[in-house]
Amino acid sequence: MIRVNLLREIDGHGVFDYEIDGYGVQGRSRQPLLDACRQVKRMGADPADRIGLFRSGRERPDLVGSVGWGAEHTVDEVHTHFVKWRPFPEGKVR
Repeated sequence: MIRVNLLREIDGHGVFDYEIDGYGVQGRSRQPLLDACRQVKRMGADPADRIGLFRSGRERPDLVGSVGWGAEHTVDEVHTHFVKWRPFPEGKVR
């Protein structure tokens, strides 16, 4: 299983620093497991690989899924449910 480690919450606003064991990748996100899925998929991970989100000092993950499913979804924070992920159009990112 690919291990995504939560490192710390930033300013108490639901944004977390995280790192991905074995990939040398770190990030900062409100949805660290789903963003980690996209990162490792781009790096060539098998979409069927299992991936889990782990808090410090824990050996059991809080969330588990497949890289492929996580890479293709995000959370609609208004309605609090999963939706298909789409990249931002290039001209709209500043």
